[in-house]
Amino acid sequence: MNTTERALITLLNKAIHKETATLDEIDEIHWGKLLYEAREHHVSPLVYSAIDRRSAVKCIAPELLKDWKKEVFYSGINQQNHIMKVGEVLEKFNENKISVIVLKGLVVREYFPMPQLRTMSDADVLVHKEDLKTVSKMMEDLGYTQTKDEDDHGAHIVFVKPGQPVFEVHWTLANKAFFKGDTSWEDNLWEETVEVEVGGVKTLSLGLEDLAVHLCIHMAVHLAHTGFGVRQLLDLVLLVEKKGDEINWSSFIQKAKACGIYKFTLAIFIACNRLFSMELPIELKKINALSKISNKYIELLIEDIFASGVHGTKDQTRVFASEFAFDQSEGATEGRGSIFKKYMKLLFPPIKDMGERYSYARKFIVLAPVAWIHHLFVGLLNKDYSFKNKMKMATATISVSNKRNMLLRELDL
Repeated sequence: MNTTERALITLLNKAIHKETATLDEIDEIHWGKLLYEAREHHVSPLVYSAIDRRSAVKCIAPELLKDWKKEVFYSGINQQNHIMKVGEVLEKFNENKISVIVLKGLVVREYFPMPQLRTMSDADVLVHKEDLKTVSKMMEDLGYTQTKDEDDHGAHIVFVKPGQPVFEVHWTLANKAFFKGDTSWEDNLWEETVEVEVGGVKTLSLGLEDLAVHLCIHMAVHLAHTGFGVRQLLDLVLLVEKKGDEINWSSFIQKAKACGIYKFTLAIFIACNRLFSMELPIELKKINALSKISNKYIELLIEDIFASGVHGTKDQTRVFASEFAFDQSEGATEGRGSIFKKYMKLLFPPIKDMGERYSYARKFIVLAPVAWIHHLFVGLLNKDYSFKNKMKMATATISVSNKRNMLLRELDL
């Protein structure tokens, strides 16, 4: 970790434990860089809550502090409105007698010192697959538009409405593109749910054990695809700290094994312990496998988390590299073949897979070299990225991809 990342972790540790830091406790802070990192990981309000106000005025530039305070104020209002609007939709689920389980942030936000500090922009829910048509009709009646049908991986349907929270409706928690374990752990999800309240509306949440498993699955999927940020770690840390005594950790371990995320889960718990001093459950401490995960890979995992940002899109070069490290079109196993081979395939794709503008090469195969040169020039002239970024992508992609590939292999993802 660099100086800015260490400062970010220090302040987040203070924030989640209802403490404040006098800024002379933290050396060499570049506040512009720290605020950038906090925003990229969507933890800016949390970090602000940990700053001692008296020392802040002495250490932080007035304009930056003023803008940050305003940002946190409006974020809090937006989060309160978000939860209220989500509650209104959940009330419609109840009125239509549709069983629904709220997921992730809608539940774990209650474990944060101030729930509105845990930011979110959408709402993830789980329903029975046989209720999907009823749910679609209900959402349409509420003015929502379905923007994604069942995708290739059977993950979720997205509903959008201007000025309202985006709803992601799931019917399974196992994304087939990245999930290599079996789905038997889902068999009793509905029987083990607990009642919670969101926006003043009573609804259901996963049982604590399944909630912990799902948080880990969610991080594993995102790590395999593009990456995830510090905020997702905080969700797990606070769940373990607030409710760990009520979780059957032996059963949790068995479910993690069944899901195919066992080694990844161990690495995540070690990272949470290292960054946030989260106490490891006794059942995990007893596992010999903890000592078998090399410190090198824990450091690599932490490095990847910081480089990712909240949705894994902090750095475009890294996003590009992630596609090489895990090619979902080739599947979880074949997708981690030769990075160089994939790179060459990108530069010189099969003629049959190239777009209509290259149809001349399909008609006359001898023109394939011309089509490839044409393809390269189209990429160079693409205005979506600067020439500097294109060169950075070209030179850094293989290196970053190899590093991510190595991490994914080590963690059995």
